[in-house]
Amino acid sequence: MTLKWNTVAFQELCRFVPFLLSVCIYFVLAPQSSCPLWVKAFFKCLPILFLCTYILTHEINMYTHSKAQKLLAGLLFSAAGDIFRTTSPQLYHCYGESMFGLAHIFYIWMFGIKPLNLLAGVFLVAVGTIYMLFLKRCIWDQKPFQWAAYIYILLIGTMAWRASAGTLFSQNWSWIKLFATIGGILFIVSDFTYAVSMYCFPMYNAGINTATYYTAQMFITLSIVKTKNE
Repeated sequence: MTLKWNTVAFQELCRFVPFLLSVCIYFVLAPQSSCPLWVKAFFKCLPILFLCTYILTHEINMYTHSKAQKLLAGLLFSAAGDIFRTTSPQLYHCYGESMFGLAHIFYIWMFGIKPLNLLAGVFLVAVGTIYMLFLKRCIWDQKPFQWAAYIYILLIGTMAWRASAGTLFSQNWSWIKLFATIGGILFIVSDFTYAVSMYCFPMYNAGINTATYYTAQMFITLSIVKTKNE
């Protein structure tokens, strides 16, 4: 039994090696001002593309596993959002947010509405309200971005609610459900640091945004790959 577990763990680690290496490469390239934007954009979305490869390396029937299909769509829209955000944050900002908004819609669809867990929803509404009130001070004079930001906060808050519905304030939890919860919460942390850096003031450690983003995508991917389709 121990030998079998060690073999499975080694196989999982090997599947994650490309993702982990590409994340390390991006952290090295991102601070380099001489690095072309298109190179940064490529390496920014490369870890997400390797997560797509990770899904495909498992024995998953993509025709019947609807959650895996939605996960792939969400990851691909996230990769497109990374390209728009990195290439030119000012010019393509709305395009990037739109791509991530579509990714969150697929994630919401993927996690489903069961269990409902209204208590978790109320908690995340409170968190989202604080998030919105804090950000409102920074985008008060940017009316087009203001309403787009509100819609985006609603989408990511709903995604985090559905991701954490299986564990937050619930006793019927499992490690797989916990992975989804961690992924959803870290996505909020990542986007909050990005929004503050973009609209309010530069964060002391900009790497928090990237680290929490990749970790969130990794845990969300794990939660779905290890879950049988219902």
